[in-house]
Amino acid sequence: MTDTKQEPKKIKINPVEFSMLCDYASVSMDRKLSLNGIFERFVFKKMPAVHPQLFVVSKVLIPQGDHKLTFSLMQQDKVLASASMERNVEQKLIAHNHFWAVRNLKIESLDPVEMQILLDGRQIFVKRIPVIKLQAPQKD
Repeated sequence: MTDTKQEPKKIKINPVEFSMLCDYASVSMDRKLSLNGIFERFVFKKMPAVHPQLFVVSKVLIPQGDHKLTFSLMQQDKVLASASMERNVEQKLIAHNHFWAVRNLKIESLDPVEMQILLDGRQIFVKRIPVIKLQAPQKD
């Protein structure tokens, strides 16, 4: 009989539990997360357009160490909005809820908007958000 030690299985963890757009977000005193008006696409009557206010809310798992998180909204290769933060994590892993208020987001074309999250310059999340122009109703 051979004595073979098996390495413990490593579990692959998705570093971003969720990231979404909404009209308003808050955390109550008892730490409950409230998101109002969650949406998955931008809809405008005319282009270019300006979205007056939105929140990007994400839950990101951050490993131990010093890290820089960057959140961005992009269209093609143009950065529409961006926010960064630095975080020193002393535990092995923490769950970080990030709220980002974006005001007067200018969208110039019907190309999808990409929501990206970078951890130390490495992309850990990307989501494409469609941009739709409403068609004027046909007059009979």
